[in-house]
Amino acid sequence: MTVIKEKYKEIANKKRLERDSKWNLDWLIPESNLPSREIKDVLNFIDSHSFLTPLEIEITNSSAIEIVTNIQKQKWKSLQVTLAFCHRASISHQLCNNLSEIFFDKAIETAKELDDYQLKNNGKTIGPLHGLPVSLKDNFNVKGQATTLGMVNFCFNPEKFEEDSVLVSMLRNLGAILYVKTNVPVAMMLPETKNHIWGVTLNPMNRLLSAGGSSGGEASLIKLKGSPLGIGSDIGGSIRIPSSFQNLYSLKPSFGRFPTFGTRSGLPGLESVNSVNGPIGNNLQDLKFFCESIINSEPWNYDPKIVELPWRNIKLPEKLNLAVLIDDGIIQPTPPIRRGMELVINKLKTAGHDIIEWEPINHYRLSTLITEFFTSDGGKHVLNETLEVNEPLFPYMSNYGNSKDLPVSKLWKLQNERTILIKQVLDNWIQTSKKTKNGKPIDAIIMPVTPFAGNPIDKFYNYVGYTSPFNLCDFSTGTFPVSRVDSNIDKKDLSRNEYYNDTDFNISQDYDPIESHGGGVSLQLICRRFQEEKVLKILEVLEKLIDYKD
Repeated sequence: MTVIKEKYKEIANKKRLERDSKWNLDWLIPESNLPSREIKDVLNFIDSHSFLTPLEIEITNSSAIEIVTNIQKQKWKSLQVTLAFCHRASISHQLCNNLSEIFFDKAIETAKELDDYQLKNNGKTIGPLHGLPVSLKDNFNVKGQATTLGMVNFCFNPEKFEEDSVLVSMLRNLGAILYVKTNVPVAMMLPETKNHIWGVTLNPMNRLLSAGGSSGGEASLIKLKGSPLGIGSDIGGSIRIPSSFQNLYSLKPSFGRFPTFGTRSGLPGLESVNSVNGPIGNNLQDLKFFCESIINSEPWNYDPKIVELPWRNIKLPEKLNLAVLIDDGIIQPTPPIRRGMELVINKLKTAGHDIIEWEPINHYRLSTLITEFFTSDGGKHVLNETLEVNEPLFPYMSNYGNSKDLPVSKLWKLQNERTILIKQVLDNWIQTSKKTKNGKPIDAIIMPVTPFAGNPIDKFYNYVGYTSPFNLCDFSTGTFPVSRVDSNIDKKDLSRNEYYNDTDFNISQDYDPIESHGGGVSLQLICRRFQEEKVLKILEVLEKLIDYKD
C-alpha cells in the first residue's frame, strides 16, 4: 500500500523538478534574503529592495496601457518589458508560490521577434497588445506547455498541448507575450488555491490568509505586479473571490462574451452552468482595454458559442439606482466586510445616488443547486482522475467521493428549477422600479463577494452563496477594492449571540482581527446579462468615490 500511495508524490515531484529546472537563477533571491514567514505583508518587498533595476521597477509598476504605449513610442523594447516581468514574476513566486508553468525562453523569443518586426516596419506594431506580457490561469492550453489544473494525473497527460486555446491564440495575434501560467486548486473547483503538485498559494497582502480560488495564483501574481494583466475563469466565484482577497479589479462576464473554447476543464461537458473567462488587474482601465481588444477582434469568428455583440459605449444616468445587500441571511460577513459595505453606501448616498435594499430571493437555493450541478456526474470525473494515481482528496473535496450520479430525468428537473428561480430573480430586479425614486429599475447591485476579507488558509467552509447565484443567472459582475482590514477598527463582534447556522457560527468565531490585519476588503458589482460595459462604467464611478490606495 505504501508503494501505491507514493505514486502521486513521485509524479508531482517529477513535475515540480521539471518546472524548477527552467528558472533563471540570476532572477531568484537567495533564501537568506527572503522575508521570514512572520512578515505577513510583502506588497512592497520587491520595490523596497535592490532586486530589480530601476528600469525594471519602472516597467513593472506601469499599467498595461502605459506599457503598450511606451513600446509603440519605442521608449521601451518588448524584450526589456518581457525580461522585467519574467524577473519580477520569479520573485513573486518565491514570496507567495503562485506559478505553475513557466516558459520564459519562449516569451523572450517572441519579444525579440516583435522588436524585429517593429524595427523592420518603421515602428509599426502587430496589434494593440504588442509586447504586453499576459499571465494565464492554468486552465488555458498553450501550445508546447502542459495544463495540470492542479491534478497530479494531468502532469504529463498530455506532456504538452499541440494547440492554443482560442483566447490564447487571439492574444498572440494581438501581440501579447505569454510567459507564465498560474496555480489553481484541484480541478479548479475550490475557493482556495491548494494542490498536491504546486502546494498552497499565499496572499501577498497577508500571507496568513488564503489567496482564494480558483484563480488564486493569478490574483497573487498580479497583486505583486509580476503581471500587468491576467486572465482567470469563473464558474462559481473563481475570478471574483481571489480578486476580492487581493483587492483587485476583475470582470466576470456573461457566457458567450469572451472565448472559452479550447480550455481544459475540471468538469468537461458540464453545461448546466457555464464557466467564463475574464480579466484581472490592478488597474480598471486595463480591464476595459483588454475587453475592447478582444471583442474588436470579433471572437465570434473563432468560438462557436460567442455572441456577435460588438463593444458598446454607454452613458450612465447622472444619478444611479443601486441596490445593496450587506447580509444574505445565511452567513453574516465578518466586521471588515460590513464596514466596507457601509463605507460605500455612505459615499453613494452623499453623492446623491438612490440606494435601496436588495432582497436575496432564491440566493440560498441557487447556491446549493449549483453544487448539485458540479457533482451531477457523481463526482466521477474528478474522482477517477485522482484514483488513477492514488492521489488523496483534500477534506474540502469529500463530495467528489460521496455524490451520486444523477439520472438525466433528475438533471432535467434541476435545470428546469434553475430556470424558474433565475426568472424570479430577474422579476425581482425589474420590480425594484416600485422602490426607486425615479420609478426605474436598479442599475446594479453592490454586495460582498464572500463573508471574509481573505479567510485564514483551510477555513473557507466552502460557502459561495454571495457569488454562485449570479453564475446561474449569468449576470455580468465585477470586483472593486474598498479598504484593508484594520485590527484597531474591525474588532471581533462579541455582542452577537444568535447565528443563522453552524457555519455562520464557525465563521464568526474564527474571525481574528489580528490574524486578518491587512487583508483585502473588496466588494462586487452586479449588472444584468451581457452588461459588461455597464459594469466597467459603474466601477469607474465607484473608483472615483472610494479613491482606494493600498
